[in-house]
Amino acid sequence: MNPIRECLSRLLIDFERIRNSHEELFDSEVREQAGNALMTAFVRRTRDYDIPPALGIFSDAGNALLRSAIVQFVDCAIPICDAERIGGFHERLKLLQDGEVRTECGNDYDEFIGHTPPDWYDSDGNVLWDRVR
Repeated sequence: MNPIRECLSRLLIDFERIRNSHEELFDSEVREQAGNALMTAFVRRTRDYDIPPALGIFSDAGNALLRSAIVQFVDCAIPICDAERIGGFHERLKLLQDGEVRTECGNDYDEFIGHTPPDWYDSDGNVLWDRVR
């Protein structure tokens, strides 16, 4: 079982709620920026990383909602991973990309942030460019 399942579920519900008033949440730019923020803050767990205030939503209020949802997820998931001693890049990516966690509307992580192929990265989260091309 995914130990951060509740954190991820809350994140997806928040994303869906934001999408109801900010349809651009499904735009590729927003999905990419939200996904990058989650990859950097949670999966790579980059120290001193501050999630940007602008994530591609057309309004400051929408960006603030999206940023808040991501911050809440990171603040929820990191202590659980620490307690469970889940520290590896691939382990965290697998938890974030849990396709079994869905909203009531049936949306999973891929709808909101896209899918990141794990085999494109080494164990430290560095891109293996020969696999990406």
